[in-house]
Amino acid sequence: MLKVNEVNHPLVAHYLTILRDKATGKAQFKSSLEKISYILAVDVFSKLNSEAKIVETPLMKAKGSKIKNKVVLLPILRAGLGMTAGFTELYPEIIVSHIGLYRDEENLRPVKYYFKFPQIKDKEHLKVIIVDPMVATGGSVIFTIEYLLSMGIKNISIVSLISAPEGINSIDKRFSAQEKENMSFYTCKIDDKLNNKGYILPGLGDAGDRMFGT
Repeated sequence: MLKVNEVNHPLVAHYLTILRDKATGKAQFKSSLEKISYILAVDVFSKLNSEAKIVETPLMKAKGSKIKNKVVLLPILRAGLGMTAGFTELYPEIIVSHIGLYRDEENLRPVKYYFKFPQIKDKEHLKVIIVDPMVATGGSVIFTIEYLLSMGIKNISIVSLISAPEGINSIDKRFSAQEKENMSFYTCKIDDKLNNKGYILPGLGDAGDRMFGT
């Protein structure tokens, strides 16, 4: 089974309620999304690997540690951009990549129009964090994971605001137990279901449109 972590935190619930409210304006929507991203980042980063490091304090040598993983943040454009602040500010060494996908409204399948990723030869300690506010059908996330797996990347986390059970199930069924061994899924809330147009219910509307005012 796919490892699903539903992040329970009073502030997550507070800001998620603001995001759901149709009366919330663009500025407050963007601000609330960024605040939630900090809490999600703390949870995701807690699973990073570290290694020992000795430092000189003003008085003596001390044992410490540093992050061992090479970490790449991969927002799915365009709504995923709204979730980058918490990750990049908490860990500025993170590399930010981008993948551009849009959903074909006829068949609900993702179509790629952009992909930019750093050249990293050693993938043993590489961790990629996919961020997308909405996991509805799961199509965009599945497409992105397939792309990463084809590049030899195995350590993958998916981070979302809200998710539909159908999307989670689709991701779970698409990948083998071996592929899911180093995969983890973080979401603030698993909502009820999808409607006949593939939108999450109760959801929060189109995150990209609400964030950018389009």
